[in-house]
Amino acid sequence: MSVLLLVMKLFFYLSILLNITLDFTYAQFYEVGDTVNNFGAEICVNGEDTWDYEETSFNKVVYLSIFATWWGGCQAEAPELEELSNLYSEQGVIILSAGKDWDTYSCVEWAQEFGITFPILDDDNDSLSSIFGSSIPTNIVIDANKQVIFTSSGHNLTAVQEAIEEGLLTIIPDSDNDGILDNIDNCLDIPNVGQIDSDSDGIGDECDICDNLNIWLDANINGDLNIDDSYDIDIFDLLRLTDLILNNLENDCGYAIADLNGDNNVNIFDVITLAQIIING
Repeated sequence: MSVLLLVMKLFFYLSILLNITLDFTYAQFYEVGDTVNNFGAEICVNGEDTWDYEETSFNKVVYLSIFATWWGGCQAEAPELEELSNLYSEQGVIILSAGKDWDTYSCVEWAQEFGITFPILDDDNDSLSSIFGSSIPTNIVIDANKQVIFTSSGHNLTAVQEAIEEGLLTIIPDSDNDGILDNIDNCLDIPNVGQIDSDSDGIGDECDICDNLNIWLDANINGDLNIDDSYDIDIFDLLRLTDLILNNLENDCGYAIADLNGDNNVNIFDVITLAQIIING
């Protein structure tokens, strides 16, 4: 009875182990159009520790080539990948390769033999080929939106380069190099890391010529201040408003506060409203 129980327990534990192994080794390969989750692998040359997609690839295009050291096609492809790296490394493109079967060459020997200066990842455990493709070589391009835009087995450098060019169109620029992408930067041409916008007008303080906290307030259309920094609403504001409307001076600081009747338009009705404000004191 105890032997039978031992066999049953052994079978139970073996089943659990097999299920875990199957779950770990089986994966649906990423296809074009798929959004990738985080992935990574140990860097075996031209870098340290583990390369991590989420940590290194924000707003960048990633090209990954999975290779085996013994395959002549991969050996022929390697120097061409270095040329791609030289061409695109300053354009927001990360070039990587992931190698396996380190019998013909070690990782370091591969880099030395073919003049590779970009990071090479160790895929001897198939952590990357199990999600991107098991063919040798496999080439993948991921755009800046984390979407797979190219995946192919075999060597086709022209198609890879076309995919990289397509991916470049998804990179959002950072015109002032302040680390804030243009699509959310409130000051495009002047660095404004803190994105400080004291008057909440959508324009960062570093490039905002209109002080809507102290000067351009209420109906102070002409922006005049008294000695004590107070302001009067008078005929000069009315004249300035008329001038703004007749000449369509939409970029003027006064224009930003000129919708006095609140109808989302700046026109003659605002002139009438301002005249009433002045008359009523």
